[in-house]
Amino acid sequence: MPSNNRQGANASNKGKYRTIAIIAAVLFLVIIAVLSLVLSREVDKLTYTLTNEAAISRYSEEYDVDPYLVAAIIHVESGGRQTAVSPKGALGLMQLMPVTAEWIAGKLGETYNLESVTEPYTNIRYGCWYLNFLFERFTPVSTVLAAYNAGHNAVRKWLDDSSYSSDGVTLQHIPYPETEQYVEKVELAYEKYKELYPRAFD
Repeated sequence: MPSNNRQGANASNKGKYRTIAIIAAVLFLVIIAVLSLVLSREVDKLTYTLTNEAAISRYSEEYDVDPYLVAAIIHVESGGRQTAVSPKGALGLMQLMPVTAEWIAGKLGETYNLESVTEPYTNIRYGCWYLNFLFERFTPVSTVLAAYNAGHNAVRKWLDDSSYSSDGVTLQHIPYPETEQYVEKVELAYEKYKELYPRAFD
């Protein structure tokens, strides 16, 4: 009889140890999953850095554009480098062509100064103004982005061509591969910035 009691106690202890082991394994997996998520977000933040929040917040509000869209455009256009110059001569964070920047300055009643175009506040202000200009003429966002990259005159021609647009509003096909890839990159970055910095522009 005592032997049976010991066997029962051993079986009970083994059951307890097994349960503890299972709980420990589950907790370990949960911790690993949480750490992986946190690490993944931090790695993403190294890729999708957010700078010049004050300027983005100020001018996106002034010109009624989504600040996360502005951040995404800056990421794709210049990687956040204010001194960036493209092979075609586009300048600054939002990669404005000098002729476009001069045109925007005129619309704002300002004296054009080439050197100021790479200054973050001026560059973002001009870029936000231009986005507002495009949003007044095009929808949806993908068409606006195509116009930002390829120029609004080119996009207007595409919308008037049934080969590219069936309704004159949305582009079913973008004839420039570079512009098509640009739109996709900005849309991805836009989602990333909203995910990684949910309260950046509160």
